Amino acid sequence: MSLVVGSARIDENGHISGGKPGDQTGNEVSTQAYYVHSKGWYCLRPKSITVANAIAEAMLQGCRNNNIGYCQGHRSNVIEQLRRVGKLSKISVKTEADCSSLVRACCIQAGFDPGNFNTASEVSALKATGQFMKAIAVTSKTELFNGDVLVTKTKGHTVVVVSGNPRHGNTYYPKYEGTSGSIITALAAVGEKDTSKAHRAKIAAANGITNYAYTAEQNTKMVNLLKKGKLIKA
Repeated sequence: MSLVVGSARIDENGHISGGKPGDQTGNEVSTQAYYVHSKGWYCLRPKSITVANAIAEAMLQGCRNNNIGYCQGHRSNVIEQLRRVGKLSKISVKTEADCSSLVRACCIQAGFDPGNFNTASEVSALKATGQFMKAIAVTSKTELFNGDVLVTKTKGHTVVVVSGNPRHGNTYYPKYEGTSGSIITALAAVGEKDTSKAHRAKIAAANGITNYAYTAEQNTKMVNLLKKGKLIKA
């Protein structure tokens, strides 16, 4: 399927500031086909499918509302308007955003506020919310999903995937009621027959634990998720 991203891109004069409020061209804040940025992308994937879909929907609303234009100088105006009306689709006053403030607005509409950030601090700001998996570097083999937030590896631009591969609902292991701190013991106790290293690595990846090296810290994290009934099956 063709991937589509949405973002606040540039003002009607091709500048980052100084234009009129609102989208004068229909392209200041708009969707476009996915592309590989010259600076490369990091992907921040929401842990929750519900949150991911809400972020994607919010970005689509922003791109379709020509009352929202681009201006770095007045980038916070979109946040003020969103707080007044609740949805980007309902903003009826000519206002402005830049790429990162629009992503923040999408997060707010999805139910959480990461605070003010720009593309240089976006990875740390979004990760601090607890709503996203660990950032990954996007390669030609990376599968992108609805609601994925992409930000350049150095200060530059950020977009949201609004038409990507659909994420399937997560299936969780039963809650572990035992006292063992061993992930092998805990998995076996909830009915998992394959506790091999290879399968545990897949489970770790499904739960946002990257570079799994079978360390005590990583295994404890999985055990704790299992005790809460929040460990995703792989």
